[in-house]
Amino acid sequence: MFLALTLNKFRQLSFFLGIVIFVSITSCKSTYSDYDYQKLENITIGNGLTFHPKEKLVLISKATKKKSEDGKPLYRIFQLKFKENQWCCETEVPFSSEFTDYHPVFSPDGKWVYFNSDRPIPASNEKSEKINIWRVQCNDGNWDEPEYLFEINTKNHESYPTIAKSGTLYFNSDRTGGKGSMDIYKSEYINGQFSKPKLVEELNSIDSENDMFVDPQERFMILNRYLFDSKEIELFISHNEDGIWLNPKPINSINKNEVWELTPTLSPDGKQFFIEVNGTILTYPIKKFIE
Repeated sequence: MFLALTLNKFRQLSFFLGIVIFVSITSCKSTYSDYDYQKLENITIGNGLTFHPKEKLVLISKATKKKSEDGKPLYRIFQLKFKENQWCCETEVPFSSEFTDYHPVFSPDGKWVYFNSDRPIPASNEKSEKINIWRVQCNDGNWDEPEYLFEINTKNHESYPTIAKSGTLYFNSDRTGGKGSMDIYKSEYINGQFSKPKLVEELNSIDSENDMFVDPQERFMILNRYLFDSKEIELFISHNEDGIWLNPKPINSINKNEVWELTPTLSPDGKQFFIEVNGTILTYPIKKFIE
């Protein structure tokens, strides 16, 4: 009798918990609608797309008409807001420099933006010969002064940051000790500072690992590689099993010959996947690649 009652209460509790879990998952409302994402197709970008997780605010980067001393276009970061059923009000961000800034990435909580830049490093007035990673804090719509990441940057190139919910920063670098040209490293955020970066062996190859994004829970990563033999840039996906990254596999359903698939990006709700092709934003359901 007691056993029967206990089992019955267990079933009731399990049923109740199941409802709670189901409701908590399905009632999670995204800041952005499918329509909002569709309207992104009208925006031209250049190596940069990121979404604020709590408000309809997008940062992009693209080439401007301004030129560097060697004649190359200078890149800038711009912000757009969604009003009257369209993305509008494009303005250059206040933390821009007179140098090249690109590839902005919001942290999962929306408090920080990480980006690439060749602006002068601290204690220098000269343009950096290498690309470095910077970050800037966003406080209620106000931007602080950008910070140079001393723990991450070296005399080599460091670029394409992507950050997990845990605070772990993934990026690429051509520092010594890697497998190929640019390789992926990670740095954990511990007690308010980034730890010494470590090479993520499983994600790298003899080719060049470039743009990337990591799922906030670090369940998977999508990256692109420049393949030296074919001179193609193609997308790859790696899954994380028990803390170990698996060998990245090409996403053949997207990769096309003589097309460079750039700027892989994930929507804040984790449902949509974006890439840049010839400056245009293309959208795919992420479940197509992770199930």
